[in-house]
Amino acid sequence: MLSAQYGSAGLKENSPCGAVDEKKRKRMISNRESARRSRMRKQQHLDDLIKRKSELENQRLEIKRRIDMYQKLWEATVGENNALEALKEELTKELESAKSCVSDFNAIERLETNFAGNRMLKPLMDVSGAREIVLQPWQLGRSSQPIAATMFQF
Repeated sequence: MLSAQYGSAGLKENSPCGAVDEKKRKRMISNRESARRSRMRKQQHLDDLIKRKSELENQRLEIKRRIDMYQKLWEATVGENNALEALKEELTKELESAKSCVSDFNAIERLETNFAGNRMLKPLMDVSGAREIVLQPWQLGRSSQPIAATMFQF
């Protein structure tokens, strides 16, 4: 008989408080559903954040890989640039030397042309090897004749 008087909430359904109790029961059910939906949203948000973290970590690793690649490329370019600068300096010096040789050769040619008939300057123009020295400046430091180092004895 006790169970007939009370509903599932343990209260009388026919009593004036029964309507209030029914509202409480419905509110409790609604609150439970709302809490369940809230937990689901929270879990979905957490899953989205974990996924986003993973994507950002992958992007960070890709950017780091690209930075390392560009760093190596830059270092190689700097090394190549330094080598090219050294080569440029060397070639500039060779060019200046060649210009000097051409200038000397042209000066000899002008002297030969201007003073070809002058008997006093002719012996100076016939210095053996002058033309070869001007034409082959790379051999200036290399003499084909031995140097006598023992001219004076002490």
